[in-house]
Formats: sequence, C-alpha cells, structure tokens
Amino acid sequence: MCVMPHSRKTSVHMERPPSSSGSGLLGCLLTLAFLQLPAQVSGNADKFYLAPLGGTAELPCPLLLWPGMVLSEVRWQRPAHLPRTSQAVHVLRDGQDSDGDLMPEYKGRTELVRDANSYTLYIRNVRLEDRGPYQCQFRVGNQSREGNVTLQVAGSDPFIHVEGYDAGWIQLVCRSMGWFPKPWTEWRDSEGRLLLTLLEDYSLDETGLFRTAVFSRVRDSAMGNVSCTVRNEVLGQEKTIFMVIGAPAPTSLSSPEVALSVVLPILGLLILLGIWVICKQKRSKEKLLYEQVMEVENLLEDHAKEKGRLHKALKKLRRELKLKRAAANAGWRRARLHFVVVTLDADTAHPKLILSEDRRCVRLGDKKRPVPDNPQRFDFVVSVLGSECFTTGCHYWEVYVGEKTKWILGVCSESVSRKGKVTASPANGHWLVRQSCRNEYEALTSPLTYFRLKEPPKCVGVFLDYEAGMISFYNVTDKSHIFTFTHSFSSPLRPFFEPCLHDEGRNTAPLIICTELQKSEASIVTKQEEKSQANGDVSLKVNPSLLSPQGSELLPLNDTWPSNLGPALQGFKAPSL
Repeated sequence: MCVMPHSRKTSVHMERPPSSSGSGLLGCLLTLAFLQLPAQVSGNADKFYLAPLGGTAELPCPLLLWPGMVLSEVRWQRPAHLPRTSQAVHVLRDGQDSDGDLMPEYKGRTELVRDANSYTLYIRNVRLEDRGPYQCQFRVGNQSREGNVTLQVAGSDPFIHVEGYDAGWIQLVCRSMGWFPKPWTEWRDSEGRLLLTLLEDYSLDETGLFRTAVFSRVRDSAMGNVSCTVRNEVLGQEKTIFMVIGAPAPTSLSSPEVALSVVLPILGLLILLGIWVICKQKRSKEKLLYEQVMEVENLLEDHAKEKGRLHKALKKLRRELKLKRAAANAGWRRARLHFVVVTLDADTAHPKLILSEDRRCVRLGDKKRPVPDNPQRFDFVVSVLGSECFTTGCHYWEVYVGEKTKWILGVCSESVSRKGKVTASPANGHWLVRQSCRNEYEALTSPLTYFRLKEPPKCVGVFLDYEAGMISFYNVTDKSHIFTFTHSFSSPLRPFFEPCLHDEGRNTAPLIICTELQKSEASIVTKQEEKSQANGDVSLKVNPSLLSPQGSELLPLNDTWPSNLGPALQGFKAPSL
C-alpha cells in the first residue's frame, strides 16, 4: 500500500520480486511520481502513421513507462464525438484483454504489445474507415494520462476502363483512390514494356487522401494483357490490375453485311460526286481569293501613294511649325510695340491679398483683411484681376516675378466665376500659364500642357491680340517665346494675377507690374541697403522709379510689407511713365 499526499489512498498492484524488498519500494516511488503528474497529458497529436489498405497498422503510444511500473488499465480508443459513448478499440485491465465495451468493427482485429518503454497497438486488415485520430490512456488507480496519434490509410485497388477510341488507338484510363502520399503509377503492355503516359491527374479528397487518374493508349491491333501498377514509395506497397485486349472472333457473313456490300458502291459514287462539287467550289473560291488579293494589292499601292503625300504634307507642316516658332520668338518684338500700363482692381482681390497703393504690386498676406464681400471679389482662389477691360486691339504688359517659385499669370474672361473653387481652363474662360515649382511650368489647357524653359524668367510678358484670337507669353529675361493660346474671343477680357501660397517661406515675394518696358538686365538692378535699427527691424530703400508718378508709396496703408521684399526687388527697375 502506497499513501498519496493530502491523505488520499489508492491501491496499486506492483510487481514485487521475492528476492528484494528494495525494488518494491522503488516501484512504489515510481508510481507515486506517476500519480503526481497532471491527470491528463496530451501526446503529440500531429504524429501520424501510415498503413496500407488491407495490411497491418502499427501505432506506438507516445506515453513512456518507467521500468517496474504496472498499470491498472491500458485503453486505446477513438476520440468520442458524443459524451458517454463507447469508442474503445482495445482495453487491457490488470494484464488481461477485455472486449466487453469494444467497438464492434475492431473486435478480433487488434493486438496490444508491450515493449521496454510503452505499449503498441496493432490493427490487422486495415480499412479506409480506420483512418483518423486514436488515443492511448494509461491508468494507475484513479489517475490517468493520455496521448494522441493519427492513422493514415493509403492505397485502394486500381481499376481500368476504356475511355474511347480514336484513329486506331484505344484510350485507357487507370483510376485509384485512398493513397497517401501521392503514389507512383505506370502502364505496361503484354510484353512488360512501359507504355507512354499521356496524362496524370492527382487530386485530394475530403479526408486528405489522393485520387489518381492516369491515361494511356494502345493500338487496336495489340493483343494480350495491359497492366496498370500503382505504388506507394513510402510504404513499399503496390497494386496492379490487368486488362485483356483480344482480337474479334471470326463470324460468318451476315445479312447486314450483304446489304452493306451493295450500299457501299452507291455510297462511293455519292462520295465522288461530293468531291467533284467540293473541287468546283474550291476553284470558285480560289478565283474569288485571287480577285481579293488583287484588290488588296491595289489598295496597298494607293496606300503607298497616299503615304507619300502624307509624308510630304508632314514635312511641310514641320517647316511651317518651325517658321511659326521663329515668328513667335520674333513676335515678342512686335508685341512690345503695344505696351500698356496695367493696374490691379482692388474690388476683385481675395481678402488675403495685399495691394500697393499704386495698384501695381500684389503679395499674399497672413490673414484675411476686412474688405466688403462684393460679387466681383474672389473668395476662394487667391487671385486679383486687372482694372483694364479689353474688347479689341493688341495689348502687351510685363510682370516681374523675380525669384518666386510659384505664380499664375494670364488673361481671363470678365464673366468668370469669382466664388468658390474655380477650375481654370480655356473652356471656363481662363488662358493662364503657371509655374508649379523650380523649372516646371504648365499651360492650364485641358488636359494640362507641361514644359520646361532653358532659363527661368524673372520677368514675364503677356500679349493679347483680340482680333487674331491669340494670347502669347514671353520670357523677357532671354527674349524667348513661352506659350500661345488661340481662341475666338467674343466677351471682354481682363488681366489675371495670382502670387500663389508662400511655399514654406520661399514664395513670399510679390508680383510687380512693370510701368515701362525692360531694356536690359543691367537697367533693372537696384541697390539694396540694409541698416541695423535700434529695434532690430530692417529698413528698405526702394528705387523711386517703382513708385507712382504722384509719389505714392509702395507700401499699403495699415499693413507692413515683409522684410524679404528687398531681395525680391533687388535687380528690378520699373520707372513710371
């Protein structure tokens, strides 16, 4: 008798050699150690064993025994799906097999063998229904431990059937199921030679076993056995099925055959007649095809001539385009003959825009100004229109952009929308060019037209020829043409200005409308002088020619221009008329 902890007593039968009382004490201690383990211990549920269909399965229990331990019960069972249902496969109680509560399908097919460390279950005459999980349970007194293994059954008898007949070949297919892992299959003829495998189709069923279908073919004149062998390389198991192909037995001439001998000549004549009709139709089709080929050749010849004419026209258009580009560059000189002085219309300026008193300079402020919300004012797009309204003639003005990284300039219709978000395009009455970043420019066409310039402009010229329907943009810095819009105008047009957002402090400089034509780069250089003040401010000395003829100051009332206006104005001179 061994005493359990917590005053729990359990009778355990131990093998006690009569020669030594010490070994009995050791067995009692081993049993106590077994009983101190958790009541249920799961084995390796992922461990699985393969067994051939119809063979013997060998399932070792993953639970290990210590030497000298005697178990009161060893039970192998299938995991129960319903509580209190008997799923016993083999039961060993007190060293004796017990088949009282076994599952009927396992009676007489199982055997339990003990080795040095555990028990192994053998299942004879394995069936497909035997596959799945098994559980072994060791019990000592009222304590038990459990371990799980999985049995996978592989291999079923193949069968051969004729799939069809095609031009002297008999199409055969060998099918089998219930294999794991994927089997190897081969065909052989009556002399043992390998037959060509045309197609192999392997698929898994719902239990994870392979189904196989292997296709081959033999001549209809072949005699004897044709075999199909399916082999499991892992288990070393193979199954072979034979099919006999025999010659048809000779028979006497039947009445249908006599009738056939009469019908065949007539059928032959009909076939010959059909061949003659087909040949005639073929000759007709060949003639029609020849006529079509000749027509295609004529079309190709005409196409070649047309291609030559198009090539000449393309060369002519390229020459004209080259001349137009040259004319556009030369047009800058003609455009400057129509120079006008443009001023800004304060009633159209967005509330965040700050205009100089002479209305020739605009920049973006940090906050909205308290201005009347009239219908002419932009409330979303930070833009302002020119005061001048053009309905005829030619007009040219220049805008100094300096080192700004973003700006939008051009012409728009008097009737453009001033409220809310505006989509700028010629269809909506906008003919604008935009600098989007350093040397990337866009004409706001639909879709946008992207281009780059050899030299970024510091001064941009805008030329409007109302009657010709043309709006051109010029780089005054290098006297080159930028872009030209063409349109048939029928409504009043006004200049358009947008200094754009600050671009993280890189685009705070204003847009400045020139009051006279820029003559050269040297003529627009002004000196900037910075002097330290007592309060730390930076004072600017602006060229007097930037002021209006009446001497009005550049700075607006009740607002202060930023200290970086000096670098923006450096190198610029716009004398008053």
